[in-house]
Amino acid sequence: MPKKTVKRPSLFKSFKVSLFNKLLKNKHLKNSITLEHRTIYVLPSSLGWYFVIVAILNFVMGINYQNNLILIMSYLMFVVIIIAVLMGYSNAKGLTVKFKDAFNSYSPQKPSIRFELQSPSVTQSINLTYQGTEQTQQHTDEVDSKTQLIILNLPYSSRGKYAVQRIKIASNYPFGLITVWSYIQLQTDVFVYPSLEQVLSDTHTSMLDEQADKGISKESGSEEFESLIPHLPEMGLQRISWKHYAKTQQLLVKEFADFKTANALFDFTLMNGDTEQRLSQLCFLICEATEQNTPFMLKLPGKTINTNTGQQHKQQCLKLLCSFNGGV
Repeated sequence: MPKKTVKRPSLFKSFKVSLFNKLLKNKHLKNSITLEHRTIYVLPSSLGWYFVIVAILNFVMGINYQNNLILIMSYLMFVVIIIAVLMGYSNAKGLTVKFKDAFNSYSPQKPSIRFELQSPSVTQSINLTYQGTEQTQQHTDEVDSKTQLIILNLPYSSRGKYAVQRIKIASNYPFGLITVWSYIQLQTDVFVYPSLEQVLSDTHTSMLDEQADKGISKESGSEEFESLIPHLPEMGLQRISWKHYAKTQQLLVKEFADFKTANALFDFTLMNGDTEQRLSQLCFLICEATEQNTPFMLKLPGKTINTNTGQQHKQQCLKLLCSFNGGV
């Protein structure tokens, strides 16, 4: 089999990223930013650099050949660049970009984040670019004093939890000769939940009652050992596991999972297929149970979420599925 080539970032790109991180420090680590003197950066664009090179060549030719027309042309080109810098800076100054919320998704759909854009004066041609492993971009022609919503899709389609990377706010106004830009670095995560794979929920609804009829489930209101957690002062000494203290010299407390109100038990080991298929089936069951307002318990290898219902319980369970790294 041919070896899979791993694409590594170039030395220049790594140096550029580290330099930017050092220069930017923490002034862009916020959920809302207003572009001002300290947070606006201006450089010629790709087209602008060619324009500057041509202006320099014209200047050199004008001096060598003592041609005043060529010299005047080079002076005019430099004036155009200076005007472009001033107009570009004025255009971006005062623009406010505010993070509104994040939209999680179900694989293979991609998550997205929503921003509010507002400016005291008209700001022309703004691009928001997500600078992750893949770059995605969203463009708006004009921003004014009215709040404008813009949604930026993120380049993630596989199950998991992702930290939102730096987002570039840029404009090439006017003429496309300069780039005026800034950054916003959000302190938030997005989740791509497992895909939804339909499975019969009747098999798992009232699962505990059926197990009780067979004599394999614990009585209603009973508890099952789940894990060991560090002892806290308010817990009292009677809950300490002295057996573990003798072995590890650590004060640990046994944590139990409560089975008393479960109408449904969604257990990873009772699903069919490989790891991803089982997580997809659990994801479907969790969404369906929440829709029907059915209390349920989620059980994964090494982790159990006690019985509850509602959107908050659903989000807690789905986030656990995202971060699950175990196997069948």
